[in-house]
Amino acid sequence: MRPPAELSLAPAPVPSVGNAAPLRERAAATPRLACEALCRAINRADLDAALACFAPGACLVGPEGTAAQGEVALRASLAQLIEAGAEVQIELYGVLVAEDLALAHERWAISYAGVPDSRLSQAPCPSLVMRLIEGQWRVAIAGPWGTPASEPLRAVWP
Repeated sequence: MRPPAELSLAPAPVPSVGNAAPLRERAAATPRLACEALCRAINRADLDAALACFAPGACLVGPEGTAAQGEVALRASLAQLIEAGAEVQIELYGVLVAEDLALAHERWAISYAGVPDSRLSQAPCPSLVMRLIEGQWRVAIAGPWGTPASEPLRAVWP
């Protein structure tokens, strides 16, 4: 069974409207476009555009395993990446969609300007991507360096 066209991982032609920017630049209509928008924003050092790729209350797990959650913490973490001259590539392997949520499996490759052999490529790790009311996908949880194991769940008895 083929996925609906709007969820396809295959590159699609980018429509434009008159003199307006192409859809790819204006909207994250698919999980793939959301990932591409985040890469472009970080790579061109556009902090506001990078922050706009995240859902309200989103979480970015850093290399040391700490979570930057909420707009202020996300802005600070993204600013550190941009100030360090990070260049990001995200290779999407697959997306599992359930209504307004999507679990994307991807590999992040991060290198830093002026730092030889700094390219860090991670094994595929999941990020949660959430569909907003406007029909655009935004990153809700991203762990480009992996995510730390959480404490085991404990049963609570009355």
